[in-house]
Amino acid sequence: MGKSSQIEGSKTIPEMLRESRDFVFACILNSALILGVVVFEWSLVEIAVIYLIEIAIINLLFFSVALFTPQSVDDLDGDSWDEEPTPIQPIALIPPVYWRNIKYVLRKAIISAFILAIIMRPVVPGYDLDSGLSLSVGLAIAGTVFFQLARVWRYFIVNRSYQDKSPADALAFAFRPVFELFLMLVFVVAPVSFVIIGTGTDLDSRAVWLLYLVPMGAIRAWMGSLDPQTDDFSVK
Repeated sequence: MGKSSQIEGSKTIPEMLRESRDFVFACILNSALILGVVVFEWSLVEIAVIYLIEIAIINLLFFSVALFTPQSVDDLDGDSWDEEPTPIQPIALIPPVYWRNIKYVLRKAIISAFILAIIMRPVVPGYDLDSGLSLSVGLAIAGTVFFQLARVWRYFIVNRSYQDKSPADALAFAFRPVFELFLMLVFVVAPVSFVIIGTGTDLDSRAVWLLYLVPMGAIRAWMGSLDPQTDDFSVK
């Protein structure tokens, strides 16, 4: 018993370093945003665009993965979830998708798309689309794509683990950044803006922008430490 505890304890640090990659990435990404403000002189609009693109990438990837998961969604009634799913495989090189999953994902995607559209509406007009993306912003987006693809591989592709999962498991990953965004708007953007506007502080000051980024980074780090499938601290 004691020996087993010692073995488990000796694995704690390396396991945390290896298994809490979501937490580490959240810290790295927010540090990159702060670096972008200080070194590359990113604007708040550019930061918002990067974050919204990240959410869109996560949604696209995990909504897509949800189509390939054959298991039933718990607590959903209906014949389609009580019976074996009917596979649709138009291309032999990729796994089959399931019609019931398509309908389920589309209903959920509408919610996420609606929320993103509302938030992007005031942001996009403030971004100069004619000038394109700067190299630093492009690298930040590329890093996000690479990390999210690695998450898809780790949680759903390795050993064909998607076969043991339901579409709800994939959508838990897709909706986590949406909930994270809600927390940021309510507990960071709203109160910080209230204080800044109330005190007449210059919003164009990059030092002031850090008042947004630091607490936002704390929320991202906390959310990154949670397992999207259990709402518990991630050690997977």
